[in-house]
Amino acid sequence: MDAIRHVLVQDAQGRPSEHHRLVASCDWDAIRLWSDQVYMPYSVTPIGPVRRPDSVLDATRIGHFTLSRFKYGIPVNIRDFSPEAGMGMVLTTLGGAARHWSGARSYSDAGLGDAFVVDNSRASYWVDFDERHLQVNLTFQHDALADLHQRWFGAPADERLWRHSFRIGGGPGSPWMALLGYVCQCVTHMPDAVGEGPLGRHLEEMVGVHLLTQWRQQIDGPAPGSAYRPAPRQVLAAERYIREHARYAPTLGELAAAAGVSVRSLSQAFRAYRDCTPMAALREARLQGVRAELSMATAPATVQSVAADWGFTHLGHFARLYRERFGELPAATLRAGRH
Repeated sequence: MDAIRHVLVQDAQGRPSEHHRLVASCDWDAIRLWSDQVYMPYSVTPIGPVRRPDSVLDATRIGHFTLSRFKYGIPVNIRDFSPEAGMGMVLTTLGGAARHWSGARSYSDAGLGDAFVVDNSRASYWVDFDERHLQVNLTFQHDALADLHQRWFGAPADERLWRHSFRIGGGPGSPWMALLGYVCQCVTHMPDAVGEGPLGRHLEEMVGVHLLTQWRQQIDGPAPGSAYRPAPRQVLAAERYIREHARYAPTLGELAAAAGVSVRSLSQAFRAYRDCTPMAALREARLQGVRAELSMATAPATVQSVAADWGFTHLGHFARLYRERFGELPAATLRAGRH
């Protein structure tokens, strides 16, 4: 627990450190300047007679995650998190108490060692902190976590997952706190390796998969069977080839060759571990690629030109597949992106 409590404010020898300090201030504007960057734009209001904060914020990056240690020093209500920022948070309580709201009558109280998970790009959320609150938070990018889900679980996350916010309980002895403690020890003892080396990417994967597994269990319950079994080498190799070559619409034979197995063996493995065919997985990757490019396209790009870049030569057939998958025509995605 000490590794988490002192992360970012003590060095490996236990000496006070301000290496990760972003702000220590009683000025709301200075605090907001940094909190908007580390978290996302939101509104904060003091609760009670004390209106002047005594805030401290320290932060560092771990892959796409931002690890931060934060307090306002007074009771506050925080709301109106910007969904446009595309961010989410895991808020872990180290001091005081927090009440996390997901609706007018729906809340979870968090004490020492409890965490609350919310994707602010998808879910309504606000929180009350008391005057003794101290949080160690992980801020994540929705798109990066969605990509991680696709890679590890072999399919896009159900949208219900992102809309569901939840508390991770268990206190100081919970698996989440054990994992967070390990992450914090790495940050304290090997900050350069975390910030610039493969250790940071390793920690990013560990934390992300742990959160996604907890999230899936919230939606579906603990699921036995193939959903949580590690996929065999040939499935992972084919998926890697799909990620790298989906734009060129490889054939089933090319996928099998990249995986080093026969077409039949690869198809059987995908059905057993991904509940789909290799070509269905490829089609999903291509459709997602088109959607991403349409969302960011500028003139003179057209639906036809972007689709053709991803190997869709029959525009009518492509439009039908796209609408079935995303619930809108590709032209609608293109228009929304340009606006």
